[in-house]
Amino acid sequence: MKLDSRVIRSHAAIAALLVGFALAVPLHAADPDIIDQPLPNGDFSQGLDQWTVELSPDPGVPVGSVSVVVGAARIAKGGAFFAGLSQGFAAPDGLVALRLRIAELPQFGSTGSFIPEAFDVHVIGANGFSRVASFRAGASATANATAVPAGFNLGSGVTLSGSSLRIPLAGIPEGEWLQFSASLVGASADTITTVAIDDVVLEVQIKRPPPDPPGPERVDACELFRDGFEAERGLGSIPRCPLGQVGDTGITECAGDASGDCPVAGLPGQDAEYGRDLLAQGGLLERFGGGPAGFDYTKLDANGDALPQSTTSWSCVLDNYTGLVWEVKLDDPASSSHFGHSYSWFEPNGSINGGAPGLADGGVCTGSACDTQGLVDALNAELRCGASGWRLPTREELLSLVHAGRRDPALSTEFFPQGAGVSWSGTPVAADADQAWVLDFSDGRIEVALKSNPRQLRLVREVD
Repeated sequence: MKLDSRVIRSHAAIAALLVGFALAVPLHAADPDIIDQPLPNGDFSQGLDQWTVELSPDPGVPVGSVSVVVGAARIAKGGAFFAGLSQGFAAPDGLVALRLRIAELPQFGSTGSFIPEAFDVHVIGANGFSRVASFRAGASATANATAVPAGFNLGSGVTLSGSSLRIPLAGIPEGEWLQFSASLVGASADTITTVAIDDVVLEVQIKRPPPDPPGPERVDACELFRDGFEAERGLGSIPRCPLGQVGDTGITECAGDASGDCPVAGLPGQDAEYGRDLLAQGGLLERFGGGPAGFDYTKLDANGDALPQSTTSWSCVLDNYTGLVWEVKLDDPASSSHFGHSYSWFEPNGSINGGAPGLADGGVCTGSACDTQGLVDALNAELRCGASGWRLPTREELLSLVHAGRRDPALSTEFFPQGAGVSWSGTPVAADADQAWVLDFSDGRIEVALKSNPRQLRLVREVD
């Protein structure tokens, strides 16, 4: 298609302005108290589900349209006077801003009509009026073909950083009904105007728990936070509750230097130069609990309530980074959690045992059948630390406990004072149904063992 020279000039002017904004406006500052909450299907991965498409009646030719192209919503005004899409939502508590990505710059085809081609973005209140000024006073739209100066006409506080358009929404009460709208408006004779948007999210301020609760509190592990390492790099929030968060290794010294100091000439990029362990060394790591190096643990009592770090008696440990609660082993032969007890690997469920159940009651213990299923049943019946859901850890979950900066044991003994032996995981060996993976906590090695062999065991569960 041959484009009118005015189209090219208009498009070029907006592109130049976008570059200027990208250079002049910093990326949205990472704030440990603000998370992104996408609008339902805000990334258009489900097509236009949850969105309302709006086209003016009696559209001209070609017909205006809204469609999903390469994962973004593309608005083509065609011969319509108006083409756009919208979605209503209830304002969440702590709403700070709405943000979207302009996946394709507005391309205008103004013909000099009395109605200039325009791209509008609005957050509309229940009364039908804009809740905030998304474009500046004296302008008629967020961007239009005849703007002076050319490009985007942004309201007070509205920013464009690269392709990210952010509209502040401070002071809106929780539950207020709002509507986000993005549209193209113009004369029906101007038929080639297009724009595309993607990744529509709400920025929401969360409430942190108090640093020093006045008394024992049930641990709410679904609070959200970022430690300093993530925050200063603008990365996403790290939830306390989901599994799969990868901690650091515990290594705080660099190899190749007698003092262990970093960096070492000729040996760049060592483990100790990065991550949570480095932040902890400098006193910059934000934690909910305590622990050596970059680990973040909270001691729990028999009811699952948080205890002070200084306590000398505790029943379980919450890993605040992975969201896992671990059984604590005791130096008490009469307890089912005695560190010296041993268990054979036994799982009768054929869908998860890798093809062989293992051996029942093949270890030496008290308080349960001396196999892995026996200890699981015992802790769940007891409601250890106020909860059921106890199970064998996966191989990866066991590895999250390894403190690679220590040996004999390679473990944070401030929170896990017992348990330097070889411990079962719940992960069978794929190539041999009669074996399962174990972890040797003397040095952190992962090995395999016959399921019939007696080994130690430390159970885990997800936090409530």
